[in-house]
Amino acid sequence: AFWLFWHKRLSEMFALRKINNNYSDFAGSRSDFVVVGHPEFNLGKIGSDNYPPGWDKTNVKMMPKKSLVSDRMRREGGHSAHIKRVALAESKPKYKERVLARARSAPQAIQPLTEEQEFSEFVATLSRPEQLPPCSPQRLTAGYGNHIRSQPVCNYYRDMQNELSSMRLRMRVAPDETKADLQADDSWKYYAAHLKQASRNAANVRRERQRSLPTV
Repeated sequence: AFWLFWHKRLSEMFALRKINNNYSDFAGSRSDFVVVGHPEFNLGKIGSDNYPPGWDKTNVKMMPKKSLVSDRMRREGGHSAHIKRVALAESKPKYKERVLARARSAPQAIQPLTEEQEFSEFVATLSRPEQLPPCSPQRLTAGYGNHIRSQPVCNYYRDMQNELSSMRLRMRVAPDETKADLQADDSWKYYAAHLKQASRNAANVRRERQRSLPTV
């Protein structure tokens, strides 16, 4: 309430003297007389409480203030309906019943794949006829002074792409031996993680391209 009081008082014309007196120095018959001729500017904060005779004291018309709380209160029936809702004691279900009801209405969680299913998925992805997705994330590798191609991060993803391509070729020539070698030391998990990430990156690139097509 104190802040609102001073905010209202400082919005009056006598608050202009807190800045400077340029209005009184340069005002004359110009439009500045609207300010310097006003009692709030001439009489100050104390004298502007009672306007001299002849001044229009009616407030400027404005739209009523809006508030999300008051609008919702008005839509739901006003203060009387709100007090009735608060005072009405309804029997609510117990915590266990609410948890069980929420669990029944929630979508069923997807069961994680077993290790054997993940290996089969990795082999199926590696054996597809289409080209393998790029393992490296989207990076700007061209341009003057751009030497990122020779950096270790690009070399790492380039070597990973070559290893996946070589493994794909081995899978076509000797599938049983390649599967046995991958399962012997669980090295397939390392390559499967990179292949999944590459598939996600490729899907994101396709999604971004499709999203930008209407604007081209």
